[in-house]
Amino acid sequence: MTDDHLAFLEGAITALPTPFRDGVLDLPALDRLIEHQARQRMSAILVGGATGEGWSLEVDEVGQLVARAVAGAAENSDYDLRVIFGVTEVSSERAARVARNAAVAGADALLISAPPFALPDVPGVIAHLRHILDALPSELPLITVNEPERTGTDLGPEALKEIVEAVPEVVAHCEAVGRPARARTLADALPVPLLAGDDRMIGPMVRHGACGAITVVGNLVPGEVAAFIEAARKDDPAADGLERKLAPLVDALRVTTNPVPLKGALAALGATRPDVRAPLLRLDTRQRTALERSLTLARLLVPS
Repeated sequence: MTDDHLAFLEGAITALPTPFRDGVLDLPALDRLIEHQARQRMSAILVGGATGEGWSLEVDEVGQLVARAVAGAAENSDYDLRVIFGVTEVSSERAARVARNAAVAGADALLISAPPFALPDVPGVIAHLRHILDALPSELPLITVNEPERTGTDLGPEALKEIVEAVPEVVAHCEAVGRPARARTLADALPVPLLAGDDRMIGPMVRHGACGAITVVGNLVPGEVAAFIEAARKDDPAADGLERKLAPLVDALRVTTNPVPLKGALAALGATRPDVRAPLLRLDTRQRTALERSLTLARLLVPS
């Protein structure tokens, strides 16, 4: 990667949850999450998207969330901590409104998935991206994300190559499919940088050419994730040990739908409340006990 304005794509980008208190945005809690990320000098933060329950946010809430994230990033970092907003809307019209609000509020880039449930073909995805671009007040870099477990659409290497060639504003691609062979194929086929979008796949994808990752476990141990990515990029033998150390936490955050376990973990650590928006539910007692055991074994939680 040579463009300085895209250097934030290298390394660890943490996908933040959206904190809620009694059904409304808990912006002071968001400030604390961002301060923690800035202290560890993460490359960027992602708000909205799947981890941020972006599907549940009202259009005006998007502006509030992004504006607060941008302000928090500026206040808490002595470097240029970038803010990305994840667009997950089904309707291109609503996606355009949401993206515009994020752009006006100061987002540095947009992460955009194929519209879930709609199941568009490749020309439809291209039209979706262009509809969003047409609504923006100024040019913003786009990052595509392939997450078929969420969207129902698996954008393979050939489809992504067609999308990237048709929409030059796409500057990177995030791949959340858990297959190492896919990472190798994408790294060879795409003319833009590749990001890992599944914490289980950070090692394999970085070893096969990804420049960084959008991470969920980075909410809990941002420094360790950043060190792991850096070691894997350099083919440092220390990467194997870091990967093994992270694996139990990565698995613990998959006990049920993201971000429910993450919010439960952050609540156990006193960082946020575990509130999620319907139809998601908080962890049940069994899930919470198992998660807290994992946090204790990782030395993040001291048992009472």
